[in-house]
Amino acid sequence: MQTQLPSIPSLPTQVSSISSHQSSNIGSVLAGGKMKTPDGSYKPSSGPDGANLFIYHLPQEFSDSDLTQTFQPFGTIVSAKVFIDKQTNLSKCFGFVSYTTNESAHAAIQAMNGFQIGTKRLKVQLKRPKDASKPY
Repeated sequence: MQTQLPSIPSLPTQVSSISSHQSSNIGSVLAGGKMKTPDGSYKPSSGPDGANLFIYHLPQEFSDSDLTQTFQPFGTIVSAKVFIDKQTNLSKCFGFVSYTTNESAHAAIQAMNGFQIGTKRLKVQLKRPKDASKPY
């Protein structure tokens, strides 16, 4: 017996109603949460200020998808990235998670900071802007 699926409005109609700014963000999320830089390389996209988290003490075997699954319950994720050492191809045991809203990021901090995975306790905090660490 076949089940009849509900009809879905056509994608072009929905996409045409999205502004070009939103469209580029949605495109980057659909492309794996990465944005193309002027030099042609890709970097993880980020959410609005206050919605980007730095996660320390990740287990060595944690992948981007593990990070996404762990932090998904708190809101819509724009990108999740575990940093890998290019020479050894091993995890550096830290990463970033970016949400669409500050509320989601704060909920994740409240729930996951100090959360134990295996033998490690996660340290979860807001990502500081690059210029915040410069003394001049």
